[in-house]
Amino acid sequence: MGKARDNDAAILFPDETIEIDGEQVTVREFRYLEGLRAAALARPLLAGLREIIETDDDIEPEALDALIGEHTDIWVQLIAMSTGLSAERIGELSDRDGVTLSMAFWRVNGPFFTRRLLLASAVASGLSGRSRSRKSSTSSSAPATAATTRTSGTA
Repeated sequence: MGKARDNDAAILFPDETIEIDGEQVTVREFRYLEGLRAAALARPLLAGLREIIETDDDIEPEALDALIGEHTDIWVQLIAMSTGLSAERIGELSDRDGVTLSMAFWRVNGPFFTRRLLLASAVASGLSGRSRSRKSSTSSSAPATAATTRTSGTA
């Protein structure tokens, strides 16, 4: 039963420990409150991902690299949130270690981005099927009802 519990924990918290520059670093999946903060921070990245997905049938790695390059500060802040490393420390990493860390971050937190993209798509689809007018139509009058008669227990 120990392996089943380990697998359950890995599914619930798919954290990953990697070696970066001789140091063990744990890349954690965003927990709920962190995720709320991360989603607010990542808005430009999410918008860019959505645009790439909507415009490209075949997503090229270069498009993702360019998007991250346009939002480097956000990307580093997200990795810092996930690892506890400072932005300065992340900035000092070699290219190889930086790419290793970025890939681990994406493996662990990719579902975070995917859920938000799917939610945004579902909301957009739901809203496109609704009337664009915020003004509600005037309600019709209540249906006519027959007069009610009163009866008393003594009648």
